Amino acid sequence: MFPNTSIEELTSDRIYQFDSTTPVYLALMAYYAEIFDYPKAQERWERADPERRSSKLWWVMNESWKSYGTVRPNTPIHWLAISKRALQLDHVPSNFHPWALAILDSFDLPRYQAAYQLPLEEYAAIAQDLPQVLDGLRHYPQEKLAPPIDENDWGYSDQ
Repeated sequence: MFPNTSIEELTSDRIYQFDSTTPVYLALMAYYAEIFDYPKAQERWERADPERRSSKLWWVMNESWKSYGTVRPNTPIHWLAISKRALQLDHVPSNFHPWALAILDSFDLPRYQAAYQLPLEEYAAIAQDLPQVLDGLRHYPQEKLAPPIDENDWGYSDQ
């Protein structure tokens, strides 16, 4: 999905070997709520066809594509947040699904916490959501997978 990396690289032990990280999970969840949860956005989502919905998820990810497609300490956290939102929207793109599942399935939260000492509220939210999101991804029906998101234009800006 990302041309300069692989699932293997994004699931490597390097995730746990940085000096520090910045807690971002709660902020990402608030950001996604701002984007998707106001009435006009919900109306647009409901009217959109599956390709347009996949484009919207790509747009959200593209805003910080390096957080999803390069090895950084927050890579699994970004994938958890966007995967939770995709499941809430019941729109999981076909090429997104294997990456999200592999990255989150390999994510060792106790090891991550030992490495980075997240604030309790952040850790508790991740600990609560991770098993639910993994279960949702594991049991997401293959026949419901949405059209793929763009794989070629990461970093593209329309501004």
